[in-house]
Amino acid sequence: MGYFENKPNTNSRSSVLLVLAASAIVLFVRKTDSFLNPQFWAEDGAIFFLQQYEKGASALLQDYAGYLHLVPRLIALVADSFFTYSAIPIVYNFSSLLFTLIVVASIFSPRLKINHKPLLALTIVLVPHYTDEVFLNVANLQWILSILLIVVLLKERPHDRYGNINVQYVLDLIIIILCGLTGPFIVFLVPFFIWKWINDKGLYDSIILIAVIAVSSIQFFFMLSELIRVQNGISFNLNVYSAIIGHKLFGNLFLTKGIAYKLNHYILSFLYFGTIFMMLRFAPPKRRFIFVCLGVQFIILLAAFYKFKANPEILIPPGNGQRYFYIPNIMLVWCLIALLEKKAKWKNALLLSALALVLISSLASGFHSKPFIDYNWNSYSKLIGKEDVVIPINPKGWHMHIKVLQK
Repeated sequence: MGYFENKPNTNSRSSVLLVLAASAIVLFVRKTDSFLNPQFWAEDGAIFFLQQYEKGASALLQDYAGYLHLVPRLIALVADSFFTYSAIPIVYNFSSLLFTLIVVASIFSPRLKINHKPLLALTIVLVPHYTDEVFLNVANLQWILSILLIVVLLKERPHDRYGNINVQYVLDLIIIILCGLTGPFIVFLVPFFIWKWINDKGLYDSIILIAVIAVSSIQFFFMLSELIRVQNGISFNLNVYSAIIGHKLFGNLFLTKGIAYKLNHYILSFLYFGTIFMMLRFAPPKRRFIFVCLGVQFIILLAAFYKFKANPEILIPPGNGQRYFYIPNIMLVWCLIALLEKKAKWKNALLLSALALVLISSLASGFHSKPFIDYNWNSYSKLIGKEDVVIPINPKGWHMHIKVLQK
């Protein structure tokens, strides 16, 4: 027996390609300028491009915000090595698109034993995400790639019925290394991988756990250094946290940001916890998919609350820190989709209604991003290496100070 009792839907190659095409179209609608008018976004230019320009390949080992960003650094290295400066924003955006589609495709792994895979996959690009900040930029690619770690956590162990066993081992290890060294998420997922090993204790699970602990130890080293450097007090205010959970988490997910912030956040918080309770109540005894998703949601939210422990109220406005709720939103929607396997019609009707509200909220809450400010990167790029230049980038107020390198 694997992790899940229900038999998975059979997914043809054509259905996978259809979902990938639909995902690309959704991203085109959400971030049209990323395709038609590619620009650097925040750390894309100010950190990854600039540090690659200044430090070369050694930038791969440079931490930022307290942890490593291996995949964005690799993208920056490849772009710097093989493309002109004028083309680099295009390379960054389309590399992000490629990785996002890889994550979408990972849901169709035959080792992931769950029904309704097209819905699960499309959730990655359709979930409500006001400002669309995680999509199509390398600065926030870590949030997308964290889903690959969750998929590895949820998959069954390799078997020859899924293809070459050695290839399956290698691919999972590559995911753990690349995605684990991109963002802090692998540190938060260690308890779940330990739990998986305790339940199975096979060779594969032991190898994966060793890899996870090794990679998370590297990230935790950098995170610990940052925690020691920055010491903030704790500010606990029930009203503030209720507003975050009620307005930002539950309200934005189901009610659109326009409606959510007009309602009492205590009522919305109560509805959120009621929804969690009902999910656990509806879940079959051995449906670990539900418990893992809810557990991941909880630990990601806890990490976000800890990060902003000194001033959590900054998370309340709809446009602030929306990326911290991207994974929790996906986990909650995945639970709704997984519960559709229940046979009772009234429960399915309730779940489908909830999913319809999520889709409406997404479409009505800034689904199509505002156009980028065109700072004429092509003209500025011709000056790089010839003279010191200050280049403005999106969002407004960001810039890069690029100096002529001394030989």
